[in-house]
Amino acid sequence: MNIKLLQNNWRKYYKRGFITGIVILCFLCFVDQTLQSTIFFNKITSFGMAIVTLSFIFFGAVFCGILSTIILVIMSLVTTYKN
Repeated sequence: MNIKLLQNNWRKYYKRGFITGIVILCFLCFVDQTLQSTIFFNKITSFGMAIVTLSFIFFGAVFCGILSTIILVIMSLVTTYKN
């Protein structure tokens, strides 16, 4: 069990997951808006729909950050601390 790994790196892992989620979801939204019929997001036709789409992207990025932190917890439980 490597608690030092979790203590020293949890913010970095969360930020990495969050930023990666933002980039990927924004790219998917951009590609999806250029298609004739959307796949992942609703077509942005009004300000309200843009806010809903941005909230989906934000909450998806938060989920990616939490998922990255959970993976770090699993890594810290599996690995051992080296002096």
